[in-house]
Amino acid sequence: MYASPALRSIVDNAALRNRTPASLESYSANVETEIALIIRRADGTEVVGSVEQIASTLRWGRIGLYEQRVQGHRAQQTGLGISMLSLFRTGWLNPTLYGNRLRARQNTAATDSTDSTRSSRRTTRDSDPSDTAAIVHPLAADRDPWYRYTGGDTLVTLQVGERRIPIVRVSVAPREDLTERATLFRGELDLDASRGTLVRMRGAFVRVGHWPQPGGPIARLTGSLVDAVAFIDYENAERDQAYWLPTVQRIELQAAAPMASDGRAVVRVVSRFRDMAVNDTVLDAARLLASADSEPPRTRRRLTYAPPDSLSAFARWQATLGGMSEGLHSDDFDAFGPDRWRPTGTPRFDWGVPQGSDLFRFNRVEGAFTGFGARLALRDVMPGTILRATAGYAWSEGTVRGRVEAQRDRGPWRVMLRAGRSLDITNDFRNPLDSGSSFAALAAQDEYDYVDRTFAGAQVVRTIGARAWQWRLETGVARDATTPSAFTAAPLGGLSLRENRAVDAGTYWRNAFTLAWRPDGSAEFMRPGWSARLYAENGVGDLDYTRLEARLTTRRALGPFTAAVRADAGILLGSSLPTQQLFELGRSQGLPGYEYKAFAGTQSSAVRALLLYTGPWLRQPIVVGRNLFLPALAPGFSVGAQSGWTGAPTASARASVARLGAVADSTGTLVPVSVASDRWRSSVSAGLRLFSGSMFIGGAQPLERGEKWRWLVTLSQQL
Repeated sequence: MYASPALRSIVDNAALRNRTPASLESYSANVETEIALIIRRADGTEVVGSVEQIASTLRWGRIGLYEQRVQGHRAQQTGLGISMLSLFRTGWLNPTLYGNRLRARQNTAATDSTDSTRSSRRTTRDSDPSDTAAIVHPLAADRDPWYRYTGGDTLVTLQVGERRIPIVRVSVAPREDLTERATLFRGELDLDASRGTLVRMRGAFVRVGHWPQPGGPIARLTGSLVDAVAFIDYENAERDQAYWLPTVQRIELQAAAPMASDGRAVVRVVSRFRDMAVNDTVLDAARLLASADSEPPRTRRRLTYAPPDSLSAFARWQATLGGMSEGLHSDDFDAFGPDRWRPTGTPRFDWGVPQGSDLFRFNRVEGAFTGFGARLALRDVMPGTILRATAGYAWSEGTVRGRVEAQRDRGPWRVMLRAGRSLDITNDFRNPLDSGSSFAALAAQDEYDYVDRTFAGAQVVRTIGARAWQWRLETGVARDATTPSAFTAAPLGGLSLRENRAVDAGTYWRNAFTLAWRPDGSAEFMRPGWSARLYAENGVGDLDYTRLEARLTTRRALGPFTAAVRADAGILLGSSLPTQQLFELGRSQGLPGYEYKAFAGTQSSAVRALLLYTGPWLRQPIVVGRNLFLPALAPGFSVGAQSGWTGAPTASARASVARLGAVADSTGTLVPVSVASDRWRSSVSAGLRLFSGSMFIGGAQPLERGEKWRWLVTLSQQL
């Protein structure tokens, strides 16, 4: 099925050119791969939680040869977790896009018996070459019963040396009348219009027909509530002016549970092929003749590892750790994802909430909160328009909270109307994933203070470039109210919980403006580079204030060292200075050696720096059982420094700090919960790093006379 006779001619020519060239027998290449574990938040911002970099060599032959050997491995993680190699027990590279069938990984076979990470030999079952499945190529000789084709317009002209290559893009989708069970491709093909060769294919592999549902009722229910898709973006380059072979390959595994969150978990795998030598291996002529039908053999993707000393000694890295994902985003594949991810189609209604905390959370003010939500995407009826509603009940507080939203997206613009009641956090200088305490308060880990806020307003968001810049303008009416703690002790363990800090109540008109440069960047997580943010907020009414903030962060890899720095500054101005707008610093707010929010004021600055060293020892991932890879022990060390300052220069500022409240000290005397620091307060930390930097064992000390080192164990790379 073709949209036009001209398009059919283009595809017919490309299919003819896509047979494996008779003169292409083999190749070898060096490949560098980055595997990143990413959290995509509901607002589209990506946070990189871990990065692994793998250097390997690949040997391929058309008669079925596939040998991938890992020569080097290094990683960093913000928190302790498994190695992403657990998902890739066989080779993950697609050696060629030629032929009638593509072969996709099934991941059912274990790594090769010569793998040096294994302590025992494999059974004969491990040699079963069933680690790939055949997929009908959209340029196969028998493609017509499976696919329909649209598009075919000239896209762009590439300049390769002295040659100009016109590229046409063809959209491919499975036919709608299919009943036979098969795995097919949905996406786009970029073709060299002058030669008909395949330059790029981008999309997803999909199943058609009636496939049996695995597992019992629970597994089937889970599968219906979770969207999980494997996307691909394969790019070819011309080699020896005769062959189009891989240059960059991207595999992206995305999973979402729309009932619980609009966010997604993403595993991004980017591989770059270098130093390719074509026809470097002489193959048997008879076997070459037998493979002339251009369908790749059912071969096992053999994956082996160099000895531990070689892995540790490898130093020929071409890319910085975390740098290969620069400019990529999970939204790149939305057009090929599940129906509920797509911006086009008939209107769609789904149950679900934007954030997990809308479904369930626990804190010392609300106690247990349970909620639900719904989403209506109007799509083709009103493109880019989404209506949302959430509602829930705080059982200990006895309060209903929720919100309604109407959102319209048009290109780089987003306009949103919002109204509702929320429990907002008043903490300052937080990291991108710090959205509150959903479960930790059950065990007395509630390092937040809260304000009960009712609001109604509008916002406009503009994204510039490939998410390089983003600005947001907000305006509306709000009412703040204080709310006491419902719990004085944690349900688990009975440890004491602090009283929620005092809030100045009032109704006011609220305006805010945010300008962010590289909004996906942060010093706390693994994406390298600089980022910055400017924020201004103004209140007019019962609460009359202006709050200004600035933030600058950077993260950079320098060989075995990683440096991360974050600087924040803010000032609060106005005739009435609400306590919930004060700047507060302390144990969980940039000064780990001090007490919780020990310092407060209307002026504040904080600087945090971390220098992490990963040694050349024990860089090999730890294998547990047959299929589980843990992060390499990779011992190293880190040193950190934190410094902050708050000031309250006026009488109204000091009065606002005093309204935060008081607590009894060890003698029973009432003392303020926070004071202005009036000078820079600093602390240092130093200790051992394990498991790719995710575990810290050491200590921290405030740089004050008489203060001592305090033992500190964390499972994160907090600054």
